[in-house]
Amino acid sequence: MKLIPTAFRQGAIALSMTLLGAAGWAQDFSKTAVVDYQTILKEYYKAKDSKKQMEDLAGNYRKERDERDAALKSIVDSINGLQKEMQDPAISDAKKKEKENQLKAKGEEGQVKQREMMAFAQTASKILEDKQQRLTMELTEDVNKVISQVAKNKYNMVIVKPQAPLSGTVIYAEGMDDITAQVLGILNKDAPAGKKEDKKDEKK
Repeated sequence: MKLIPTAFRQGAIALSMTLLGAAGWAQDFSKTAVVDYQTILKEYYKAKDSKKQMEDLAGNYRKERDERDAALKSIVDSINGLQKEMQDPAISDAKKKEKENQLKAKGEEGQVKQREMMAFAQTASKILEDKQQRLTMELTEDVNKVISQVAKNKYNMVIVKPQAPLSGTVIYAEGMDDITAQVLGILNKDAPAGKKEDKKDEKK
């Protein structure tokens, strides 16, 4: 599921023309740099951890939702079975009355289950949305801090590389430095040993 990457790119768009000291475009592009957020999303260990957290949480909710669906389906099957039994011409009045009571109870149970499922879906959606926003904010703050650190006293402006051609975006500009590798080097320098090994394996 794509949860973190989409939200993180939204944060990247907000940074797409971060002004770092100057009040406008500098004519000298040697003072302007670019950074690739898509690459950061793939290689920053905390971004990977955040993505896995969201996938695991969403997976747990899907599992519980499927269990609730199965429980409700079982009730619906019971209701259909009772209705079919009541249509039997040979059924006695006493037995029919018993089936009617069972049908009423099952119907009420089904309504309760449906309300619980709706409440669960709303709660799960809110929890996922809140967690995604929190993780996105934390990641964006980390990356923006390092970009500012790399650009300080060297660049007037840092532009995020566009992920697709958009009106008004810079597709190519000679003389701009790409600081993506520098930013990732700082972001990943404190990665746990296992995360560093994963990164080495990916390059092979």
